Amino acid sequence: MVLPSTSFCAMWLITCILVIFQIKGILVENVSSINNFALVAPFTFYLSIACVFGFSIAHRLSASENFQGYDNVIDVGLLEYYLYRFKWIPYLCGITGFSLLVFLITAIGSVESFSDYRILALYTERVGYAAIAQRISGHINILGLFYLMIYGYVCGKKGINIKQFLWIVFLCSLINISIGGRVWILTSLLPFFTTYILSIKNNSSEIDIKSSTRTLFIILIIFISLFSIMGIMRGDGDGQRFVDKFLYLTDGSRMTNLMLGYYPEDSYNLEYGKSTLLGQFIDSPMRAKFAERISDDIGLSVTVKSILPNLYYDFGIYGGAIFMGLLCFFLERICIYFRYTNSVLGLICYGTIAGFLVQSPVGNVFSLYTPTFEWIIIICVFKQWIFNKGTTAYDNN
Repeated sequence: MVLPSTSFCAMWLITCILVIFQIKGILVENVSSINNFALVAPFTFYLSIACVFGFSIAHRLSASENFQGYDNVIDVGLLEYYLYRFKWIPYLCGITGFSLLVFLITAIGSVESFSDYRILALYTERVGYAAIAQRISGHINILGLFYLMIYGYVCGKKGINIKQFLWIVFLCSLINISIGGRVWILTSLLPFFTTYILSIKNNSSEIDIKSSTRTLFIILIIFISLFSIMGIMRGDGDGQRFVDKFLYLTDGSRMTNLMLGYYPEDSYNLEYGKSTLLGQFIDSPMRAKFAERISDDIGLSVTVKSILPNLYYDFGIYGGAIFMGLLCFFLERICIYFRYTNSVLGLICYGTIAGFLVQSPVGNVFSLYTPTFEWIIIICVFKQWIFNKGTTAYDNN
């Protein structure tokens, strides 16, 4: 099952292994000094202990509850109807992403490398209608992820058509692809596979498990290779090894280590939620202070920061670990509840919460997911209209 516990622990385990590889020079060319991670290592350790403790308590309490009365079977025919009804969403994502790509190429002009395009795409200022379009595109992308969740559940029952899968994922990902990043590979695959596995686990499936496993293996190989290939393109063919392209995950820890060196504990005033919880709505003085300090280095400015600095600004090292432990307990409990769901809205909530912590090694997940939860609230308010099943050409077929 994909739950907050499995996704969080998997991502941080991979991150820590990559840090070790980078320090020891194992399978990588980009070797780093242990001093680049010495300060952040204890913070990561305390955080991991607190989070695993929170996850464990959540499962201990859930084990004592009886979910046998919950009907966790979602009508696949109904989900197929919604895929048909909202089939315009992937195409809307694709058109929006292509439009952003054209805008960025026009605004940036000629570039010498894919790496330069990535940096300039992030730093090109959007003003006027372009700023509005950028904001709208983010919300359209969220609808694409919701579509992938529903599609994943249906594929768990009906099987995966690789051509159809690649086409839908490409369209839903084109908005993120347009800025030259690689996180879209994870953010697109995770919603699909989260509900795909849930579909298989919830009840009997019509698909051939062996055939499905081979299909999944092919898909994973394609996307893992694509992640590395995009990294090579951004590195201008500098001869780095395959594993070096995944060191992107360690950048957040390295940046946190840099921040800890600049601002030891007791050298600043704790912000108590301004940076972590409210970062999408209000300014964090410490976050702005750190951004100003590294503003002269464009490479550092565009490097991912992870959630650790935000936790540190708000609660310090020990307080940040405790806060995350409590958050992990809460998220796991809610996600386990939504696992036993028989509604489309419950499926979307499950898929969203299960992947909430995945990007914690590279960013502040609260800021990243605030628009997603805003959309869930909107869907809750208008669910009777959105999920009203009328007569369409699909029904006649």
